[in-house]
Amino acid sequence: MRLSRNRSSLRLVIALSVLGAEVLVLAGCRTTAPQPTATSVALPDMPTAAPTSVPTPTTQTWPEILTVAHRGGAALAPENTLGAFANAISIGVDMVECDVHLSKDGELVVMHDPDLTRTTDGRGFIYQMNLSELAGLNAAAKFRAAAWPVEPVPTLGQVLDLVQGKTSIQIEIKVEKFLGRYTGIEQKVIDAVTARGMVDDVVIISFDFPTIAEVKKLDPRFKTGALMSTVDLNQSSKNPYDQYVEEIIQQTNADYIMPSSAAVSDLLIKAAHARGLKMGVWTVNTAGEMRRMAEWGVDAITTNDSVLLKQVLGK
Repeated sequence: MRLSRNRSSLRLVIALSVLGAEVLVLAGCRTTAPQPTATSVALPDMPTAAPTSVPTPTTQTWPEILTVAHRGGAALAPENTLGAFANAISIGVDMVECDVHLSKDGELVVMHDPDLTRTTDGRGFIYQMNLSELAGLNAAAKFRAAAWPVEPVPTLGQVLDLVQGKTSIQIEIKVEKFLGRYTGIEQKVIDAVTARGMVDDVVIISFDFPTIAEVKKLDPRFKTGALMSTVDLNQSSKNPYDQYVEEIIQQTNADYIMPSSAAVSDLLIKAAHARGLKMGVWTVNTAGEMRRMAEWGVDAITTNDSVLLKQVLGK
């Protein structure tokens, strides 16, 4: 069975970025992260939400598995904001994950959704607005877990400057649901990273396979990850997993396979490892699911609750 996908849907997921042997930073090689702490350390005047659950005590730990803060840790701080990424750094995660779109004037904007309604106090679509307009919005306006100061919508450059030298980062290139692939976004992301000398600290990921293939074509130095949704994984069960993994490699030349934990299996993980790929799973938010993924031998786990994940893994 051949995998097929159009420009905006059927994207394969893995929100992770992490270089196991090479420091799957689902996101590759990183500089030394801050010393982990048992609980989230809030920035001055920036409260964080409490972890969503408490792990059951266990004697087994998995300190080698990388912890990835999904959108900076969406359960603890307003997602995809500088405050969230700074909070994740203070917790001591191995890497953070962010999403990027292009604004009307061609700037790399960090936000998950293509439209502004869910997370900001604005309305409309990112591609319809200039960066100056987006910068005036509050990206923390809809964060309900705790009161939070105003957070401007950040650019990728601002996020890279914040995390540089502190942790690695996974950059998910999004596809606009109306426009499809943003013209030239791959080169813009590559340029932003290389200008800061952070190639070894980044993994570029996407659900859109042509996007991943384009990144590798433009600059083979970059580590990439193919994200896979539950739908994709359910379809893959019709083929042997080793064949499915080979098809992904042929289409993307990716370094990492990053499936949804909801449908991943230990057989898929083994098939990926057998082909020399790393495995990162998303988005894992309960202690039981974290342990199951760890026991199956994943290389990285992406979560909204980095405090809980660090406790479960014993990091």
